[in-house]
Amino acid sequence: MTGVAAMDKLRQVVKSNRTILELAGAAVSGFVMANSFILGGIAPFGVSFAAALTGRYAHCAALGALLGYVFSSHLLTNIKYIAALLFVVIIKWVAENRLEKSNTPALCVGSAFGAMLVSSAVILLTMDFTLYDVLVSVAEVFLASGSAYFFARTLSAGEAGLASATKSDISCAIVSGAVVLMGLSGFRIGGLSVGRILAVLVILVCARYGGESAGAIAGITAGIAIGLAGKDFSYVVSAYAFGGLIAGVFHHAGRLISASAFVVVNALAALFVSRTVDVYTAVFEIFVASAIFMAVPKSVLKRFRLTGTAAGADGSTQAMLNGKLGGISRVLQDISSTTHAVSERLGKLENRSVDRLHTAVADKVCRHCGNRTTCWQFHYNDTMEAMSEGVRLLKKDGSLNRENAPKYFVRSCCKMDMLLGELNTAFRDSVSREGVQRKVSQVRSVVTDQFDGMAMMLNSISKELCAVTVLDPAKYQRVREYLQKQNFQQELLLCYSDEFERMRVEVTLPTYQLARLDKTQMALELSDLLETDFDLPRVTVLDKSAELCFHEKAALTIEVGTYQIACGGAKICGDAYDYIREQNGKAHLILSDGMGSGGGAAVDASMASGLITRLLSVGIGHEAALKMVNSALLIKSGEESLATIDVCSVDLFTGKVDFYKAGAAPSYILRSGRSGCVQSTSLPAGILRGVSFEHSSVTLRAGDIVLLVSDGVIATGVEWVLSELEHLSAGQDIQRICEKLAMTAKMRREDGREDDITVVAAMLKKGI
Repeated sequence: MTGVAAMDKLRQVVKSNRTILELAGAAVSGFVMANSFILGGIAPFGVSFAAALTGRYAHCAALGALLGYVFSSHLLTNIKYIAALLFVVIIKWVAENRLEKSNTPALCVGSAFGAMLVSSAVILLTMDFTLYDVLVSVAEVFLASGSAYFFARTLSAGEAGLASATKSDISCAIVSGAVVLMGLSGFRIGGLSVGRILAVLVILVCARYGGESAGAIAGITAGIAIGLAGKDFSYVVSAYAFGGLIAGVFHHAGRLISASAFVVVNALAALFVSRTVDVYTAVFEIFVASAIFMAVPKSVLKRFRLTGTAAGADGSTQAMLNGKLGGISRVLQDISSTTHAVSERLGKLENRSVDRLHTAVADKVCRHCGNRTTCWQFHYNDTMEAMSEGVRLLKKDGSLNRENAPKYFVRSCCKMDMLLGELNTAFRDSVSREGVQRKVSQVRSVVTDQFDGMAMMLNSISKELCAVTVLDPAKYQRVREYLQKQNFQQELLLCYSDEFERMRVEVTLPTYQLARLDKTQMALELSDLLETDFDLPRVTVLDKSAELCFHEKAALTIEVGTYQIACGGAKICGDAYDYIREQNGKAHLILSDGMGSGGGAAVDASMASGLITRLLSVGIGHEAALKMVNSALLIKSGEESLATIDVCSVDLFTGKVDFYKAGAAPSYILRSGRSGCVQSTSLPAGILRGVSFEHSSVTLRAGDIVLLVSDGVIATGVEWVLSELEHLSAGQDIQRICEKLAMTAKMRREDGREDDITVVAAMLKKGI
């Protein structure tokens, strides 16, 4: 079961080849846009999409659109679009080389407008045109420029993230989505339109998670797009709109009822359509889209939730805060990219190779020598070869003297001692300068990683705020009345559900009221009041107030065991581990293995483990936490510092276990009596900037075991641990398992060498 999470491995591959996939996506999107026809034959959207992108992405989009126009059934009428694409590429290339900002919406609109205007004018001048032809061409020009604006705004909003998207951005995204649906409506699989299936799927998602208004808006938009793409399906404009409205009305009843309502409305609408239309295909497409809608995991669909702010919080304030955090995150990412680019440029400018130091030495020693003409003109090759040999000897021995100097210098140079002295001095200065440059470059890299890490942290906080959803105001009022009845003077009260619809209640009370607070009693009473099982609250005492946070009780709990054996029987182990249990149903096992053994390794491992623990405990994402830990290890001291990082995060509501590895040893699982391991090829923290976790996941049940180990456990192989896990007796104590594995690993080591051994295990159990 090695590599047990295939989807996570796929995500890792996608992440590693992101640029290539984005370029390919731009080309495919350009192809689709080129096939977006309205009113039978107008299709300037491929030109618009290419104009909305920049750099390599614009070129790939133009190539995809070119192929789309060439292989279209309207090849003759597409000649002007092909010419317009060439004009767009030229305009974008000139703009990117002459202007500082080449990705503004105004430039995108201008390039599309100019390209379509020129190509349309040329086509008209080569034919006998009528006033109608002129009006159609003018309409195409404005349609192309307007579409370019919508595409540019949509792409910009997509890069910024949903948290900071404005209503105007969302409107542009809706228009862009309509164009995509028009393009895909012509693509068929088994006789079914991909565009119409996707349109119905979008309507169902919007209706289920946005209500009546979102369903109706999505239905109108998709209906108009499909209707414009094919006149035979013009009836769907009204059918989709009304169906989206009705599906939204029943969104509280669940996915099945909401989808069924949409299917019924469209089936009835199809009965009144002329028999010349293949309504049976259209109805079957709706059934297919509904089946896909029902099959998509609930956790995926929740990401499309369109409403939400915490009860008791001001929605406009939350939106403003999300926008601010998103803006700051983008600025920090820009600073990180700029700092990295400048660092590389300065590194190239400052890199004066040792191989070139003989130029300065020759200029200083030989300039006033009477034999300079003989050496540097008549015997140039011999002199340069001797200089190069001297540099090689300097690199090898560290200094030059008469004993190890090149024979040509000994035989021919009249200023031998002076030349050797200058070469030695220049070499020492060069080595010192390169050492300083490496330190400066390292500091630049650390600063870049820190900016990047802070950007990721702010972005994760913004997403978390955006995921907070509305709770029934009646429940909020019930909690408020309960606290008043108990004579608790709440300074702040929040009742809301997180992105997974897990209820949370946060109360801030004056510190002096904690003395009469019965946490167990309050948790039980709130559970009855809100019809939800709450765990005991997390209490955070501030200066004059205390925060109580009640989380919904998880279905599972976790039992943890640990055991360590220090290398050579030392008192200090070079491995460090930690365990944290969050009240939101998350548990984290952290294991770090420092380089080598002893005190130095212990410092690195403890630093990495401690920082990761503290960052995860306050809700910082794994990748952002790794960025910060990596930069901390890089800057910690002048000596090399590195440590592996192994994090196992368990969702106690669902049993999903996520493994995050940076240079760590394999992790093991025992699931339903079968053992498996999760391996990694990533680098440890503290070596290079840009280190990232390798992520895998698996879902476990009560009774299953997760095992994290350090390198000392697998020094004699990986397979033996799998065998030991499978032969465990039922109900064996988790602490005893750790001790047995650690001692077995020590006894198996027969090569006379030792290493630190650490075993951290967790067993999932049913919650109480």
